[in-house]
Amino acid sequence: MHEVYKQIEESMENVEVPESLSPENIKKKLMENKKKKQTFKRHIVEIAAAIALVIIAGGTGIYVKSANKVTEQKALTAGQDTQVVEVANGKKETVGAYHLAKSYDEIYDSIAKSEYINEPGEKEFVAETVEDTATSNQKEYSTTNLQVEGVDESDFVKCDGKYLFVQTDEKVSIIDIQSKSMKTVATVKPNLASDSEILDIYMDKNRLYLVIQERDVQIRDDDISEDIQYIDASSNVILQTYDITGRAGGKLLGTVRMDGQYQTSRKVGEYIYLFTEKYFYDSTEKNKQEAVPEINNEKIACRDVYIQENATNEYIVASVNVNNPSETVDQMVLLNADMQLYMGTESIYLYAGNYDWNSEKSYTDIAKFSYRDGKMNAVNATSVQGTIGDRFAISESDGVLRVLTTDWTRSESENRLYLMDENLKTLGKLENIATGEEIYAARYIGDIAYFITYHNTDPLFAVDISDPEKPKMLGQVEMTGFSDYLHPYGENLLLGIGYETDPDTSMTEGVKITMFDISNPTELKIMDSVKMKGDRCNAADDYKCALVDAGRNIIGFVVSDYSQEKESMKYYLYQWKKDHFDRLLVENLENNYLNLDTNIRGLYAGNQFYIIYQTENGYEILSYDMENNYEKTDKLKIY
Repeated sequence: MHEVYKQIEESMENVEVPESLSPENIKKKLMENKKKKQTFKRHIVEIAAAIALVIIAGGTGIYVKSANKVTEQKALTAGQDTQVVEVANGKKETVGAYHLAKSYDEIYDSIAKSEYINEPGEKEFVAETVEDTATSNQKEYSTTNLQVEGVDESDFVKCDGKYLFVQTDEKVSIIDIQSKSMKTVATVKPNLASDSEILDIYMDKNRLYLVIQERDVQIRDDDISEDIQYIDASSNVILQTYDITGRAGGKLLGTVRMDGQYQTSRKVGEYIYLFTEKYFYDSTEKNKQEAVPEINNEKIACRDVYIQENATNEYIVASVNVNNPSETVDQMVLLNADMQLYMGTESIYLYAGNYDWNSEKSYTDIAKFSYRDGKMNAVNATSVQGTIGDRFAISESDGVLRVLTTDWTRSESENRLYLMDENLKTLGKLENIATGEEIYAARYIGDIAYFITYHNTDPLFAVDISDPEKPKMLGQVEMTGFSDYLHPYGENLLLGIGYETDPDTSMTEGVKITMFDISNPTELKIMDSVKMKGDRCNAADDYKCALVDAGRNIIGFVVSDYSQEKESMKYYLYQWKKDHFDRLLVENLENNYLNLDTNIRGLYAGNQFYIIYQTENGYEILSYDMENNYEKTDKLKIY
């Protein structure tokens, strides 16, 4: 990766960068404390935009030039039904504004004739629920915090109770944790091309799965004016499957390679689903043909491609049976699909927020696809008013899709709850919720939808959704600040992780955890809150960073404090004691590389607790004895 960064830096020497995006000002913005939540997110987007000016690895190339082109996408009419027709290859003909291509020429013709690259839209860095239930059974070891129970997600660390599997850019270390002294017993190191890196891993029984991003970056000046620098940045995502029987090493069993920049992935049973994205930068005949994505060096069949006119990017989906790890079971492409993902146990939902300038209202377009045993098919599409601001605000249960949105207009915001059937037909909805506020966090537990809105105070709402046709507001409770993440804690408790704020100025005053009593949704209660000094909590921004286990009664997360000249980062571990939080551990994490607090995990196996965090040269693992007041027992460095 260092070669890529060097090329980018050299290519940018003659590019005038706005002062606001200079490294000094970017760092200053990141370190500012006492800011509202949306301000922090905007800073992240500014940095992403600066990087996007340099390289967008998912496309076939990029022009670096001061240009701003906005592409408007027409939203579907709210509640619109779409006729779906069966075709010969088993896939549905149309879904929403998309239809299956009949030829490669139709795909080429749909690509936008754009002078400049289409930059990725603003996406939340939250990555995506354990949904609906929270087990209170004590487990032997902790697993990745998931969006949907039964739908596994990749991460940089996995645990099977006896071993830790920790991924760096170049390798995966297998660490024996069967005693209090940790020991690296094997390393899986793939033969990576230059400018490639391991992004994430899965581990299941005796199989290890590596998700690898491969980039081919070349700087060229041919046929381009002097004030424009061209960077050819083709990207591929590679899934490698290894046999790690005996944990003595790894034997490569199979490889799948697909075009695009990695977005996310899921593992359900014996199938892994990969999602990538690819951008177009112009419409020359050569680049049009290169835009048709390939899997294992073969172009995806045109009848697997859903298109819209004037496409500027594509969303690529492929499924792999882990028992046949060198081939895909199915694949699908959506052109002009800058989307977010929600994947339930039977359906895939791709959704994107849009703004209708004529009506001055925001919309979310939702396309539904069924999946089973690796096979995917279109079901239907619709559009709802408002946009989805939290990953947990969209959820499916018993065939009913539940969606919470915030509708932005030029005057003020309004929140809505939609309930839809298997064909995305609206069954019922609740409107005019907390006008002037926005939804920050949500969770569906049984027949109740819980969600947090925020402006100057933080109301937790409870809505009865047992009858999808008649959702009914049950109760609410207010407090200062807001929660960014909600997690069920046993049967009658709901944990909120977020921030304390000044009720008059809305300025952030620290990180806060709150326990809500939800035993009676009509009379919600706040049982306890604890505030910590800090400007950012990693669990509030990325749910995979949160360790919340009611069975073992532990709550873990990182708090970063930028207010002092020397920034600090601490891992906090709490337990719940009847009516209050009790702190078990606080650990200062020194020498954390670039303050990457999203690259920190807390987990347990047996009676040992572990903190894993990134350093400049790799990772450091700290272990603690849970039965002896969390006494530190060992430290292991991975280079």
